[in-house]
Amino acid sequence: MTTRRDFIAGSAAITLGAAAGMPLTAFGQGAKPETTSLSLGFGIDPPFAPHIVAMQKGWFRDAGFSDVKTKTFQSGNLAGEALVAGDIQLWTPGNLPPISMVHNGIPVVVVGTASVNWDVEKLTVRKDANVNTPEDLYKIKIGLFQGSTSSAFLSVLAKHYGLDERRLQVVNLPPPEQLASLVSNNVQALLCWEPWPHRALATGSTKVIHSGLTSYFQANNNQRVKVSDGRSVLVVSQEFARKSPNALRAALGALLRAQRYVADPANTAEVQKMFAEFQKQDLELVRAIWGNYVFNPGFDEAYVADMERTAAYLEASGRIKNKQNVLDYSYTAPLAELDKSLVKVEGRWKA
Repeated sequence: MTTRRDFIAGSAAITLGAAAGMPLTAFGQGAKPETTSLSLGFGIDPPFAPHIVAMQKGWFRDAGFSDVKTKTFQSGNLAGEALVAGDIQLWTPGNLPPISMVHNGIPVVVVGTASVNWDVEKLTVRKDANVNTPEDLYKIKIGLFQGSTSSAFLSVLAKHYGLDERRLQVVNLPPPEQLASLVSNNVQALLCWEPWPHRALATGSTKVIHSGLTSYFQANNNQRVKVSDGRSVLVVSQEFARKSPNALRAALGALLRAQRYVADPANTAEVQKMFAEFQKQDLELVRAIWGNYVFNPGFDEAYVADMERTAAYLEASGRIKNKQNVLDYSYTAPLAELDKSLVKVEGRWKA
């Protein structure tokens, strides 16, 4: 059986091996970008480590961008609107929002993966709720940000264990409010991504009952059960891809250079410190959750499987209709120009 450690080691080898032999200065070189300004849709979690490294090391500047800005948004919908409007050029969400957007006619394309996040989301329960079996979930309230990748997580978990998803008591809350409600016992579980599960565990009154890759139910404790298809993807508007191909390739090149750097274990301590300082986060917290993220930028069969299963969930829940093949909205040509070995499956979208 493939363990999580094997998966992480293998993915790191793919990331580093694909770039091996290519000089760092090769990333992002080429025709001059159509714009010297680059605005990045930004978040607080480790998928943005390569973005931070590329900014701090000056690699975006080396690629031709003299003005690099970051913008944060209260929701994926607002970030998506900003992307299409041209207020940002590169967005790095979880894979569920762009899939939903594509199927609702919003013209965006996926141009790469920032990180694979299969073990980032965790179902964390109060110890005094006595949740030891899947059926015990029926008797508690679960804090969950509906419409996020956590909704897909819970749906896959319910299906795997034969639960009636309609009987699960879900309370729609963003992660910070989930944690507050868990502490006050207004909900007995939270289901969201790091760092919130780690912060819940720090109270000493909770436990993880299921992660994206591992079960901690009594009957199959510590066994691999993959219920997450989460990954952070690199997304641009179709207009940007068509009108600014040099800028797109340059931005991806800088990020590839940074991903290679972040994925190298020799740089982990430096990158964690850089990330913590930039994000104004506790370094020990960053170190504690770091291993949940795998910085693998390529298009491969695992990418297709994660995207297709997420789309299938959205279709089954009625949020999208007429499900498209993921390759129809995957634009792999720019990444292939930078490093062909990273494109194991070819996207069908063309600029």
